[in-house]
Amino acid sequence: MRTTETSHFYLGRVTDPANYAAFLAEHYDREDDEEALSAFYASQGETFCDHDFMETGERAPDLSLKAFFAPHSYASEWSGAVCAAAREHELDDATLLLFISSDQIAAPRSVKGDGFELIYIGSFDYRI
Repeated sequence: MRTTETSHFYLGRVTDPANYAAFLAEHYDREDDEEALSAFYASQGETFCDHDFMETGERAPDLSLKAFFAPHSYASEWSGAVCAAAREHELDDATLLLFISSDQIAAPRSVKGDGFELIYIGSFDYRI
């Protein structure tokens, strides 16, 4: 049984929540199986990712980063490292969190969309 997980972490900012939600939305009605299931997956060079291995969140204005991360899976294991990476990337004001198991995306990268940006801050190992 596995005792650790490695996930890709992204932090970002949003000014248009509707555009960000559309970016993440999965479209199962696509006609071509080679077409990406979501704009997020396409931005990462993937056509499909298992969303069961992905978590997202939006930060309330009055929360610290540590408090923002707290409700997410295994946050006590990774939040310290992600807070440090946020400071390094000048993302203390991040309003978005997305993390996904590293086996879902081969070449993670930052992406800027209309009304949002997701900055890839790295891959982190943590106990599960």
